[in-house]
Amino acid sequence: MNSSDSHSTRPKQRFTAKLPIELIERARNAVYWTPGLTLAQLVADSLAQSLDALEAQRGEPFPPRQHELSPGRPIQVKPLSSSPN
Repeated sequence: MNSSDSHSTRPKQRFTAKLPIELIERARNAVYWTPGLTLAQLVADSLAQSLDALEAQRGEPFPPRQHELSPGRPIQVKPLSSSPN
C-alpha cells in the first residue's frame, strides 16, 4: 500500500512538536528538491514508517491509550539499581 495515498483521504489534525533545527532544515530541503512532495506528506510517511518499525519490534500494534498524554517533557524513569541486601 502506498502510504501517501492512505494519508490523503483520512481526516487530519494539527500536530505540533519541537524538533532539532537541523532536522527541520533537512526536511525542508528534501521537500524543496522533491517535486510534488509536501512537508506534511514527508512527516506523515516518516512517522508511519517509524511506528511500523516500533510495532514490528513489539510484535503487535500498540493498544489504545487509557488516558490522554500529559503535555510537556516525559517523566524520566531511572533504571532499578541492584542494591546489596
